[in-house]
Amino acid sequence: MKKQCVINTLLFIGIVFAISFSLLKVTPFEVTSETYIGTIVTLLSLAATFVIGYQIYNAIEFKKEIENQKGKYNDIIKRNEEIEAKMVQQEFVMEEGFDIISALVTYNSRQDSSMSTSAFLHMHRALISSIETDRTDYEWLFRYLRHFIVNMDGLTFSLEYAGTPNSFWSIDESSEDYQCHVKRSIGEFTKVVKENDKKLRSSKNFCKIQMEYERVMRLLYNRLANIEQNPAESISDNEKTKIMDSF
Repeated sequence: MKKQCVINTLLFIGIVFAISFSLLKVTPFEVTSETYIGTIVTLLSLAATFVIGYQIYNAIEFKKEIENQKGKYNDIIKRNEEIEAKMVQQEFVMEEGFDIISALVTYNSRQDSSMSTSAFLHMHRALISSIETDRTDYEWLFRYLRHFIVNMDGLTFSLEYAGTPNSFWSIDESSEDYQCHVKRSIGEFTKVVKENDKKLRSSKNFCKIQMEYERVMRLLYNRLANIEQNPAESISDNEKTKIMDSF
């Protein structure tokens, strides 16, 4: 604003000087009409030059202001994206926590093999949210998964819901339908596991847990195969050690 006032003042002085010079009659000097015209044209050219220069200056300043505002706009967009990313990650943290708590509460509600599959599914599902967070320590999560696998046996897959909370009944091992029921239950359990497995593998962050995850899943399927083959047989100490210590 201050610069504009200075330029306007200079232009005004130049114009006044040009008009005054054109009206003055200087007498011992001979000043012809061509001289007046030339002088006026010169001064007007100077005025036009000042005006054009000022407009160029304004255009440069305006461009700088646009670039400045564009930079501020990009900063706002970047901050909004960071806030949105944090909010999304917070949702994953909450989902992860809910599934982990559900797994532990479910398993500890009975402290036996009957809840090991439900606890495994909750903890397995927790991994889907967990890999989308900043978490880097997964060892304890896999330790729980291994623990739930160790506690799976024929009884786990021979239970039927009795219709009241925490009430189940088990099919007799001597029943002709016993092994078929166990096999069917394992199939239903495996179906849910594979659904969660598909979601995990589709994530770009799956590489964070891939090596240990593949190892744990092999142990799970081996354990399920052993149960399906011999539902009444308890897990051996050798297999238990292999599951818990194969890192």
